[in-house]
Amino acid sequence: DGTYSRIEPLNGQRWYYQSQNGNLRVSTTGPFGSTVNARGGWTSDRVSFLMPLEIYKHGDTAVANSGCATGVNGCGRMLAGTHRLWETLTGAVPSTSWQAKTGDLTKNNLVLGTDNRSFINQMAYSFTDPTVAIVGTNDGNVQYVFSLGVSGTNNAVAVNVTGANAVLPNRPVQDVIIDAVNPLVGYAAIAGFDQNTPTTPGHVFRVVCTANCATFTWENKTGNLPNIPVNAIMVNPKVPGQVFAGTDWGLYFTDDITAANPIWRRFAGLPRSMIWDLVVDRGYTTLAVFTRSRGAWAWPLPNATDVIFANGFEP
Repeated sequence: DGTYSRIEPLNGQRWYYQSQNGNLRVSTTGPFGSTVNARGGWTSDRVSFLMPLEIYKHGDTAVANSGCATGVNGCGRMLAGTHRLWETLTGAVPSTSWQAKTGDLTKNNLVLGTDNRSFINQMAYSFTDPTVAIVGTNDGNVQYVFSLGVSGTNNAVAVNVTGANAVLPNRPVQDVIIDAVNPLVGYAAIAGFDQNTPTTPGHVFRVVCTANCATFTWENKTGNLPNIPVNAIMVNPKVPGQVFAGTDWGLYFTDDITAANPIWRRFAGLPRSMIWDLVVDRGYTTLAVFTRSRGAWAWPLPNATDVIFANGFEP
């Protein structure tokens, strides 16, 4: 079974291929090269069948500590999520370069007689600061992680911003992303249905932190979205306030996520299929949409909202 795959975008020579339960291999000589083991030391961790994998791709090629630099590593900072957050600074070469940066970021809810499904569903680096990441778990947690990018184990600072699920629903967090302008603003995409958590309904949520998330505030930004799972979320780095939500019933967007009740519109050019992942490229040129059963799609990212309507969005 194929799961997450990544390509190092600066040199284009490191291709990462993953199979179920966290197995990972890498080619260092492009798409047709032979592969070697790139799996970290998470064999005994709780891990999703589809273990999330991410690579930081937005750094300055002239500044080594920005995450991407000319040389053998290119964009070498990568994250992997089990019940802990793992990071490598050298593109998983060698595989022992993976280091556990945090402790358990989940609720660790073990129900007697069932599998323990407390693991990380997704995580993302900040667009502008690779020392910062956000993590969403299958058991309803969201955590900010600071001080990444330093060699060593358990030396990142995780801040639990779940807020005891007083606003954020205690349902699986399918995806998370950090705002492209302000790294202390994050977004969470929530699975399930409002009926599962009637006192905390909603599917898209926005958190605003003070420095290092010493304090934080959640807001429900679901607006007029239908009551269906949201599986993926992405911001438009070129249009502040514009956010895309991938649902079980197609792709939606809002032009003003800061509104108290954002107005979401559906993208008319895409089948009404489950959206599983949303990706913006290194140069902020393209939104890629990955579906379950209807293939992959891509559109130029708009520079202004009037361009969107020409590209197929409908009320």
